[in-house]
Amino acid sequence: MSEKATKIAYLVLSLLLAILFWLYVDASKGHMMSQDFNSVPIDFIGAEDTLPSRGLMLASGEDATVDLRLSGPRTVISGLKSSDIRAQVNLVSVNSVGPYSLKWDLVLPDHVNRSDITIERSSRSNVTFQVTTLYSHEIPIDVVIEGEVPEPYVSMDARVVKEPSVLTLSGLRDAVDQIVSARVVVDISNAVGTIQQDYSYELLDAEGNVVADPKVRVSDQSVNVTVPVYMMKELPLTVKFKQSPGSTLANASWNLEPDKITIMGDPLSLETIEEISLGEVDLSAYYEFDEDLEIKLPAGCENASGFKNTHLTIKFHNLSTRSFTVTNIRPAGLSASQRFDLITTSVDVVLRGPADDLEQVMEEDIRIVVDLKEITSDGTVTVPANVYVDGYSAVGAVGASEIQITGKIISS
Repeated sequence: MSEKATKIAYLVLSLLLAILFWLYVDASKGHMMSQDFNSVPIDFIGAEDTLPSRGLMLASGEDATVDLRLSGPRTVISGLKSSDIRAQVNLVSVNSVGPYSLKWDLVLPDHVNRSDITIERSSRSNVTFQVTTLYSHEIPIDVVIEGEVPEPYVSMDARVVKEPSVLTLSGLRDAVDQIVSARVVVDISNAVGTIQQDYSYELLDAEGNVVADPKVRVSDQSVNVTVPVYMMKELPLTVKFKQSPGSTLANASWNLEPDKITIMGDPLSLETIEEISLGEVDLSAYYEFDEDLEIKLPAGCENASGFKNTHLTIKFHNLSTRSFTVTNIRPAGLSASQRFDLITTSVDVVLRGPADDLEQVMEEDIRIVVDLKEITSDGTVTVPANVYVDGYSAVGAVGASEIQITGKIISS
C-alpha cells in the first residue's frame, strides 16, 4: 500500500473512533438537554375498579393534566414524545367521600431508565380531585325489530332473548336518572335462520331521545340478542294401514279430517320433513274405526295450526261377518324338549270377507296359531294368537289382535 493510501486509511479510522467516542460520552456523561412536555394527562389508578368496589367514584379532576420540563441525556430526551409520558395518581388510599390532594408519579416508557430523567419543572406537585358516592341503577333493554323475513319464514319476535336482560348504569345520580332505557335495533331483512349476535345500544331519556354524552358507566358494552327465525311448512298427515285377508283397503273407505297441518321450527329441522305420520292402524282389529289420533310433531317443531288431534274414520263395504267357535289351536316356536298344554280349549272368532266365501268356510278351515318363540321359561302363560283361514284368501278374522290363549309350557 502506498504512503498516501496509508495516511487516508489512518484518517478515516481516526474519524470513526472520534465519532464513537463522542457518541459514548454524549450518551453516558454529557450533552444533557431539557424539553417541555405540556398537557400530560393524569391517570387515576383504581378509578375503574377500586373506587366502584367501595361504592365511590370521581366527581371531578378526571381531566387533570400537568405541564412538565424534563432533562436528561439528549439521546433519550430527543426520542420522547408527549404521548410517551403519563402521570399517575394511585387511589388505593381513598376510602370515603370528600376532596383529596395526592402526589402524582411520572411514568415513562419501559426502555427509558427513570434515574436518567430529572423533572426540572412541573405545573403542579399534587392533583386535587373530588370523590363522591357511586349511584347505580338498572334500566331495561328494548329490542326493536326492523325489516321482514322472506316466505316461508317467520320471525318469532315474542321469543327474543337478550343477554344481559338489563344494563346497570353507574355515576352521578343526576346523570344516571336522566336515562330510562336502552334500545337495540336488529335488522332481520332476508334472514332465513335464527339471528344471534352482539349489538351496540343507544341510551334513551324519558322522551325517547338519545342521550349523546351520558357521562355514566355502563355494565356492558354490547348486548347479545337472539331472534328466532322459523320456517313455516304445511305438511300432509298420513296413516299407514296394516292389511290382511278380510281387512284390505280395497273394501274400505277412510277419511282423515283435517288431513294437513302447518308447523314451524328451525329450518335445518324442517327442510327434510315432507309429512307427519300418525302411525299404523291394523284394519283387522276393527269392525269400523271412528277415533281421534294424536298428532306428534317432530322434535324442535311447533304447531302453527292450533289443533292437536285429527279424526280418522274407516268403514268397510261389501263384506259380511260370521262367527265360529274354533278348537284348532296349535303352538309354534317351541323347542324339541318343550310341550304346550292348552288351558284355553276353544276361542270364539269372527271372520270377515265376501258373503259367498263366508258361506263356504267350515270350522276345520280355521286354525289358531300361538307363537311361543319369545317365551323362555316354563309356566302358565297368556299370549296373543293369530287366526288363519285356509283356502280363502279374502277371508280373515276381525279383532284377531285381541285373541289371547292361555296354556302351560312344560320342559320334558
